[in-house]
Amino acid sequence: MATIKGAVQSAMLFAKENLDAERVATVQLEEVESGSYLSGDNAWLITLSMIDTSATFSAFSPVGPRRDYKIFTVLKKNGEVASMKIRELATT
Repeated sequence: MATIKGAVQSAMLFAKENLDAERVATVQLEEVESGSYLSGDNAWLITLSMIDTSATFSAFSPVGPRRDYKIFTVLKKNGEVASMKIRELATT
């Protein structure tokens, strides 16, 4: 059974193996949630963020570099990453 710590490690490893190395150099944990996968299996929903390397950024910008967010579904039964999705942020 995958613990939260194990699920986060699985998600980060998956990101590092499948995404551009420059992007994942800035990966950080944002959220952890318990949920379920399409198959009905219990899962951890791990949200990771990384700097968007395609966006332009100025050192004088008060906001800082834009971050991309991805949700990784990690099955609790075995720690396997079942999916990776883009997480859209709510706009206000």
